Amino acid sequence: MLIVVAIIATLASISFPSLISGLAGIRLSSSAGDVASFFTSSMNRVERREQAAAIVVEPAKNRIVVFTAISGDKPASELNLPPGILIDAQDSARYMIYPGGAFPRISLILKNEKGARRRISIDPVTAVPKIERVEVTP
Repeated sequence: MLIVVAIIATLASISFPSLISGLAGIRLSSSAGDVASFFTSSMNRVERREQAAAIVVEPAKNRIVVFTAISGDKPASELNLPPGILIDAQDSARYMIYPGGAFPRISLILKNEKGARRRISIDPVTAVPKIERVEVTP
């Protein structure tokens, strides 16, 4: 019985780092999908309600917010990224969206604690989000 417990403990200690890395990758992919969905729903809201909006990316607070004329200083909607997922930028960015107008070219890179990165970009013609893996150069 003691030998079986020792073997299980050895296997668990060997597989634990890869399990944690896999979870970090899943969390990054999930967050990239959430950001793409947030951008799409914000653009749909502008078209549906016919109200201009500003999407503000705040790397310092690790969140993305949408402001409209009706919401004023209070965000109309907000997406806080989970712990371990960061916006890979130094400064805040603001994108204005107008009803019936062309969508801006939005591009955002997320990274996790393991250094993996995902780029979320919105095509300005079709407003379709694209998520792609960003290779890290040494």
